Amino acid sequence: MRTPLALTMLLAALILAPGCSTARKVKTTLASNEALVAAGAAEDAGDLEKAYGLWTEYVELRPHEANGEYRLGRIENKLGKHRDAANHLRIAHDLKPGNVVYIEELAIALAQSGQQDELLSLLHATVNEGENGSGHIRLARHAAKAGMMDEAREALMTAVALNGDTSPAPHIAMADFARETGDTEAEVLALRHALWFDRADAGILARIRELGVVPGPSLALDPR
Repeated sequence: MRTPLALTMLLAALILAPGCSTARKVKTTLASNEALVAAGAAEDAGDLEKAYGLWTEYVELRPHEANGEYRLGRIENKLGKHRDAANHLRIAHDLKPGNVVYIEELAIALAQSGQQDELLSLLHATVNEGENGSGHIRLARHAAKAGMMDEAREALMTAVALNGDTSPAPHIAMADFARETGDTEAEVLALRHALWFDRADAGILARIRELGVVPGPSLALDPR
């Protein structure tokens, strides 16, 4: 019994198809790897436009790959393409929501593109990401940069309430905020609390002296 020509061709196509698919996958992988290496090299060399083109190519070859979306978004932020950056960084964050680096870069993109409501939503939703208290400090820092000082102050007060008895970080962040708002008294108080964790901290002591306070044995204050 002879096999019809059309059936023969169909069988041949089915046999060859897996091999073709594998070849395409290999070719795509090689191309994406080349783009990855070249993009990183261009970025390291400071050629942002070239890096932008190569990271775009990489993302087209490897869509929805978290690192590629992040690296493209980071380059777009550097080039001032903040709204485009936000789109790519949202994908990176959705793929790896606990990655603090992605959160930080997305926050920059949202702030720079004027998307304040989404910025606050992101920062509030991720306050538990990172080391203890760092999420509230992150919220405060970005809120202050966006001019939302009441939001920033409230976030710092929360950070101090939650972690101020175990870490100097919330107190130093509060001191930075006080300096930015011109509240010298609050800055000194926050630094004195931070000093409790290390009475010999040269950086904190230097800041206190800059504010006209002479360090002494009773300068450090128990934040508890």
